[in-house]
Amino acid sequence: MSRDSSVAPQGRIRVGDLGADPGLLFDEGAACLHYCAPTHGGWGVLRTALLVPEMYVLFVCPAACGRHGAIAAFEQGLKPRVGYLCIEEDEIVLGSYEDEIRTTVPLLLQRLAPRPKAFMIIVSCIDDLLGTDYTTMIAEFEAAHGIPFRVGRMNPITLGSGLPPQRRIQRDMYDFLAPPPFKDDSVGLIGPFSPLAQDSELRDMLARSGYGPVRHIADCSTFADFQKLAAARLNLVTRPEGIAAAETLAAKFGTPFVIAPVGFCDETIAARYQAIAEALGTSLDPEPARGAIELAVERARRAVGGRSIAVDGSATCSPFDLARALVERGFNVAQLVAHQLPAHERPALDWLARHVPELVVTSPIHPVRSWSRPEQPTADIAIGFSAGYLTGAPVTVPISFDEGLYGYHGLATVLDALATAASAQRPDTLEDMVRAYGLVV
Repeated sequence: MSRDSSVAPQGRIRVGDLGADPGLLFDEGAACLHYCAPTHGGWGVLRTALLVPEMYVLFVCPAACGRHGAIAAFEQGLKPRVGYLCIEEDEIVLGSYEDEIRTTVPLLLQRLAPRPKAFMIIVSCIDDLLGTDYTTMIAEFEAAHGIPFRVGRMNPITLGSGLPPQRRIQRDMYDFLAPPPFKDDSVGLIGPFSPLAQDSELRDMLARSGYGPVRHIADCSTFADFQKLAAARLNLVTRPEGIAAAETLAAKFGTPFVIAPVGFCDETIAARYQAIAEALGTSLDPEPARGAIELAVERARRAVGGRSIAVDGSATCSPFDLARALVERGFNVAQLVAHQLPAHERPALDWLARHVPELVVTSPIHPVRSWSRPEQPTADIAIGFSAGYLTGAPVTVPISFDEGLYGYHGLATVLDALATAASAQRPDTLEDMVRAYGLVV
């Protein structure tokens, strides 16, 4: 339980009452036990790792740890690229599962067609407790099979640490990059799980300044294409999951990086573009894009009216900033669902505490809140699936993980999705949300 349960005994608190230590509500500071279900949808470690094209994953874990990921792999069309080595209790206790890996990998590589260009062994938290050293094994595999090997980890026990699973897996994925023969003027996009939208103003602004293309791992169809990411002039980190990967590439190749998380309010977008411009030694002018979103704002206002909105941290890494942007444009944001408060969100939280202190912040992982779904909706519209579940809102805007969002184009995309969802004739059912979010239950 929370070390100070008086702060938010039900995992809910007015933003104006969060005070000087809002971390008490969130998983970084709450010292709070919570259930980490293996059923969450979206982008898990396995799906993220398989963004590396032509790579094969051998997942080594007890069957109970791997079953949901295996079913999700079927649903996502990834089955041909992943295998499971399910280990038993005696193999864990006696350490013989290392021998199982040494036996399984050569057999797999004899049978896989087409032959993978890279190979990752992903282990579960059990290995964190055992402390297995894979250095020799990996070197032997690379010498024997002539392809690069890496070890990845699906270890939720490190959530809340400086290197949680999603940061670590991206670091390990980008460690497959080899030193580039030369640097070009491309910009690498690290952290998000989907490429930047093709009509984003960021692409146009960079092109006018002589930089581009903007490369993202999901744009790469082959392992050779993936290697071009090493040639970036600058790496742009737009979600915190990419920080460790950018730090690794800076250390290996000297590639500078700038952390400019997705933002939605005018002040934040201006600051993000200023940071990118300074890192490149150029100027970027987003004002034309700012003026172009007013039509999207008006469409959304007409569709939503005065209905209450809940904003969710599964929709974006900047839910506080999105809430601020919507409040500034006249929307009725009444609730915010988040279990983290990254540093880039603190200015938006402070703004909300001053201007809409009655806005309720809910932790989705709090022991009380995590199992609750109200009989009567506590919001009319939810942006994001966790908020859709926890508020019981009849309308859920299906946005997850900032996919394709950035700058004013990103805000316009959210507003368009909000207008579309708010105008829908049929309310969302729980089954609709489960399917849309890719949950395995």
